[in-house]
Amino acid sequence: MFKKIFFYLFSFAFVMSCASKKDVYYFQDIDNSVLENSFKFLNIQPGDILDIQIKALNPESVLVFQRQATLVNNQQLQTQSRTIDGYLVGEEGTINLPIVGNINTSNENTHTLALIIEEALSTYINNPTVNIRLLNFRVSVLGEVNSPGTFTFLEERVSLPQALGVAGDLTIKGNRTHLLLIRNENGKNTNQVIDLTKIDFLKSPFYFLKQNDIIYVRPNNAKVKSSGIIGNAGTLVSILSLAVSLFIVITR
Repeated sequence: MFKKIFFYLFSFAFVMSCASKKDVYYFQDIDNSVLENSFKFLNIQPGDILDIQIKALNPESVLVFQRQATLVNNQQLQTQSRTIDGYLVGEEGTINLPIVGNINTSNENTHTLALIIEEALSTYINNPTVNIRLLNFRVSVLGEVNSPGTFTFLEERVSLPQALGVAGDLTIKGNRTHLLLIRNENGKNTNQVIDLTKIDFLKSPFYFLKQNDIIYVRPNNAKVKSSGIIGNAGTLVSILSLAVSLFIVITR
């Protein structure tokens, strides 16, 4: 009788501890079809920091327009230094270039703004070339991932799977069907729930991330239940085993 009780207890614990592949696998409905998701350059927002590099056939002609970069050897310090030396976009959406003055960045991206600056510089420089990079592209990944934190990217084309990969991927206890993405644009927050087990999100506007996105991975049901005494299968088995042992001692 008692052997049967222990058998049922351990069988229950084994079933409770097993995770279904439906709760773990990504892209479960993927096939051989081609999914299109064209990348769009990010609109520049107030508070962004821009690295603006100006070049011309005559290097001396651009010196007056260039900021003096701080020379450091460490790569991490180089990134921090470039951020300090970058152009901060004001609340009104403008940056101030030497001699040229204020330039409006509203509704512009790094590509279109470069063309605008090239046109403004053409009064002073022959055939200027402008390259702009966003220095504060940061994404926060929180919750059930192996390495949560805030990560800075030097490229603008950053996908959701890429950010999750940098954060060490979801833990086995992460909810793959209910990932929350919080996006702030023009002072307004947009919340989007994403199901990583479905391929549909590869076509969504949230596949490519934007600066200051927040990704929160919720715990799955097993993790939520394990936070309680009764919900933890191991704890429950221990309690029942103790109860059976006490019953045996008392009834002898």
